[in-house]
Amino acid sequence: MRTAWYLGYSDADVGEAAILVGDPDRVNRIGKLLDTPAFLPEKRGLRSVTGGFNGKRVTVAAFGMGAPIASIVMHELADLGVKRFLRIGTAMHFPPAKAGSFLISKDALAFDGTSPAYVADGTPLLANARLVDAAVAAIKSAGEVPHVGTYATFDAFYRDMFALIPEDQPRVAATRARLHDLNVLATDMETSALLAVGQALKVEAATLCLGTVDGSTQQKLGAEALASGEAQMFRIALNAITAE
Repeated sequence: MRTAWYLGYSDADVGEAAILVGDPDRVNRIGKLLDTPAFLPEKRGLRSVTGGFNGKRVTVAAFGMGAPIASIVMHELADLGVKRFLRIGTAMHFPPAKAGSFLISKDALAFDGTSPAYVADGTPLLANARLVDAAVAAIKSAGEVPHVGTYATFDAFYRDMFALIPEDQPRVAATRARLHDLNVLATDMETSALLAVGQALKVEAATLCLGTVDGSTQQKLGAEALASGEAQMFRIALNAITAE
């Protein structure tokens, strides 16, 4: 029996597939959609639940924010035998996506510090094609429109993605222009690292996010639309991760 270093779980505690989330509260909400959910002991604020969906065991695990911790959670779950990983959450979006769009990673550009530890610089970071197709199908079945494209991942949210103070606005504007030239669909703080972990450990990985912040105007999605969009995303993710 294997036991994870930080998570503290054994291989008997986890499912064959996992949904990775940032906010621990999402674990509680997705847990309500599972059959016989079993909440695992929480360590270092890393909350998880395992339960059934569509006849398969699924683990939902929270990592907080950022590539380093997300990669630790994914690496430990992979070591326990999990083979499929879908990271879900919110992301900054660019055209043709709009507020409330469902955004799927086909690949990712790494501006983070974790990815090179798993995959050599310059190697394309590709999402698993089978999992991408499953996410597309689940989105369409839910009556939504999927947007598949390139993610760009950063570590410094308030320096590269969102200007909190006026002095950082030129830097963020330059980054935004570069991403536009690279036809980036969305930005976040985890996807490139998770795709790198997936490639290195030979497990399936992809990202599905709800577009909540306009990359050009920094306008945020309203609270009511965010709540309904997240609820839709949870069901889409569970159907995608359990698809044959």
